[in-house]
Amino acid sequence: MHNPPYLGVGLGYRAPLHDDILANADRIDFLEFISDLYLYAPAERVDRLAALRESFPLIPHGVGMSIGTAGPLDAEYLHRLAALVQRVDAPWFSDHLSFTRVPDTDVEHLTPLWFTEESLAAVCRNLRQVSDVIGGRQFLLENITYYFPVPGNEMTEAEFVTRVFQDSGAGLLLDVNNVYVNSVNLGFDPYEFLASIPLERTVQIHLAGGRYVKDVLVDTHSDPVHETVWEMLGYVLDRAPVRAILLEWDQDWPEFGVLLDHLDRARAMLRASRAAGAI
Repeated sequence: MHNPPYLGVGLGYRAPLHDDILANADRIDFLEFISDLYLYAPAERVDRLAALRESFPLIPHGVGMSIGTAGPLDAEYLHRLAALVQRVDAPWFSDHLSFTRVPDTDVEHLTPLWFTEESLAAVCRNLRQVSDVIGGRQFLLENITYYFPVPGNEMTEAEFVTRVFQDSGAGLLLDVNNVYVNSVNLGFDPYEFLASIPLERTVQIHLAGGRYVKDVLVDTHSDPVHETVWEMLGYVLDRAPVRAILLEWDQDWPEFGVLLDHLDRARAMLRASRAAGAI
């Protein structure tokens, strides 16, 4: 395990929020951006992103690595990502514990893995490839939402997640809202889930909001963080050496002050937590 720095509380960078972010830089500790939007972007767009490094630490967060794919990862994708990580001097980078590609096809969705020994072996093999190409920077994996029980599993999600981190040097990007959404839709106790995974590997946390679409709770990233998620955050902060909390709000933005209030609440919780005092 690396020794990642303490960043505090940050916001997901989205271009429509650019001016508000710069105007409130004193209340935002770091920014996380979607790395896939810049891997093949024109140089001037990457330069505009990199310029933010003068005011904020920058964290690349991917959606297209496909760490759970059965075959090798896309070598060009990894090399471009390595260059981007170095360009913004990121203390760590992240993607999702899912697959988005099958041979010759981009699924274009964060698809849940089968929780099997075969799938576990593929993830660990691909993690070694990431480390070979982008060594020296901590890589984090994020838990995802999924809306139906995946058939053919050999272990629970918590058992699978635990095995991934036992068998690799990856860190955990714990999306607390994703745990909550899955617990509602799939009918399990979110605290039992949290108690069953290696929270000590948590480096970063994601917070987001969701809404019901008919009778399904959907992770929309367009609503306030639910009170239950705030309560779950407190549980995690007292048990994990969290270095950073990130608010994701991707659309239907309210007044920017609402986002800042979310950041302030998360920051107060992080500073007050027992685990933070031990860092």
